[in-house]
Amino acid sequence: MNEFWRDNYWVAVVIALSGVVIILVIIAAVICYRRHSRYDYTPLQEYLSLPAKLQKEKKMERNTIRETALLNCQFYLRAHAGKYTFIEQLPDLGSRVDRHWFLVRYRSQSKNMLLSVCNRATNCSIPFNSNTHKVLRELLKCIKHPYVWPVVDVDLLEEQELVVLIQNYNPKGSLKDYIYNERPERDWDCKYGVKGRGLAIKEIQMFARQILEALLYLQEGGLPQHCHVQAGNVILDKGTCKLSGYENILLGHTSRLFPNLCKKLKQIPQAFDTIAFGHLVYEMGAGSALEDTVIIPDRTHFRLLKHQQVVQVLEFIFDVNETYPSLKEVVEHEFFQNIKLKALERKPATEIQLTSAMRSLLKAVKKGRILKSRSFRPASSKHTRPRRSSPQPSLESNQAETTLSTESHLNNIPPPTNETRISPSIHSTHPVIPPPPPLMTVKVITSKPSQLDVPSVSRERSALLSDIQKGTALKKTSRIEMA
Repeated sequence: MNEFWRDNYWVAVVIALSGVVIILVIIAAVICYRRHSRYDYTPLQEYLSLPAKLQKEKKMERNTIRETALLNCQFYLRAHAGKYTFIEQLPDLGSRVDRHWFLVRYRSQSKNMLLSVCNRATNCSIPFNSNTHKVLRELLKCIKHPYVWPVVDVDLLEEQELVVLIQNYNPKGSLKDYIYNERPERDWDCKYGVKGRGLAIKEIQMFARQILEALLYLQEGGLPQHCHVQAGNVILDKGTCKLSGYENILLGHTSRLFPNLCKKLKQIPQAFDTIAFGHLVYEMGAGSALEDTVIIPDRTHFRLLKHQQVVQVLEFIFDVNETYPSLKEVVEHEFFQNIKLKALERKPATEIQLTSAMRSLLKAVKKGRILKSRSFRPASSKHTRPRRSSPQPSLESNQAETTLSTESHLNNIPPPTNETRISPSIHSTHPVIPPPPPLMTVKVITSKPSQLDVPSVSRERSALLSDIQKGTALKKTSRIEMA
C-alpha cells in the first residue's frame, strides 16, 4: 500500500486540492447568503398569472371594505352603549357587495342578534332623517305573521348614509342552505357552486304554501311587491319557512333578477313576485336555481324536475300565453290545497294598521319618487307655501305686508327643515344644500312724514312718494335690499 502511494503521490495531491476547493465554495456561498439576507427586499411575484393577480387584488380590496364596515359597526355600537355587545364579524352571507353582517348580543334579552350594515341605495325614495326613521321603524314593527321573519330594529344613519338592520339570528341558515346542504356560516362565494338536492314533494308543497301566505299578507297589508323572493331570503326555522328581505324594496334595493324582470315584464310589473316565486319553486324541485338571464323557462329546463306535479304548477305560473297569474290565483291551484298551516292556526297574523305617514311612505316607494320631508310632520303643524297672485306684486292696502320666500329644489332632493341650520362658513367634503332663507316681512309705513323728514328729491321720486302716501297701486316696484 505504501509503495502505491509512493508511486502515485499525485492522487493524494488531487484529493487534497479538491477538498480545499469544496471548502472554499461552501465558505463563499455562506458569505453571499449572509450578504444578501441583510436587505429586506420583497420579491416581485412575476410568476403569478394575470387571473391570479386580479383575484389577489380583488381579495385585498374586499378586505379593506370589510375593515371599513367593521369600523362603522363598532361606531354604531358605541353610540348605543349598553344595548348591544359585539361578538364577531360574519363572512359575506349574501351576494350584495355593500352589505356586511355581524353577530351581536342583545343584553336585555340575552340572545344573539344579526346586525347588518349596508349603504344607502342610489334610488332610495325616502329621505334619511329622524321622522322617516320613526315611521319606518313603526311600519316594520307592525308586520307580525308566523311566516314572516321579523325586523327587530332599523336605523338610518344620515351622516354616513348607512342603513343598520337588526334581526333575530338563526344558526340553521336559509332555505337555500337547506337545498344545497351547506353550512350557513360559510362565505357566499364558496357556497352554491355545486348542484344541490331536489326536495320531496311534501316539502315543496308545504314550504311554497307558507311563502305564498307571507307574500299575500304583505300585499294585503298595503306594502309594495317584495321583488326579492329567492331561497336566500327565506329563513328555515324548525321546519317552518319565514320570509325576509321585505324591507329591501322600502330602502330602494333591487335584486339580481330585478333588471331582467323589468325588461321582460315591462307591461305587467304586477307579475314580478309571481315569476320570482316560480323561480323559487323550480329551485326547490331541481336542486339548482335558474340562471339570471332565464326569466321564463321552457320545457328543456323542466327536465331536471323529478315530480310531474311541480312541472304542472310551473307551467301554470310561466304561462306560454304570457297571462301570468296573480299570487291569489297561484295559491288557489290544486298543488297548494290540503296543506295544514299549523303555525298560522296557533297564532293568527296581526293586521297591518297603516297611519297617514306610513301611507305616504309606501306611496312614494311604489311610485319611485323622492319623498318630501314635510310628509312626515305632525298634522297639527301648519305649513303653507306663499303664493303670488301675479308676476308683479301690488300694495292692496295701507297695512299690506310683502313676504319674500325661496324654495330650493335640487335633483328632486327635499329641502332641509327649518330646525336644521347650516352655516356657510362650514366646509364639507359633500355638497350641502343650503336651507331656505327665513321669511322676511317688509312693512310699508303709511304715516304721513313731516316735511323735515323728506329730503329734496327729483320730480319723479316726488310723484312716487305721493302715490305711496295715497295707497295707490304701483305699476313697477323697485327692489328692496335687505341688510
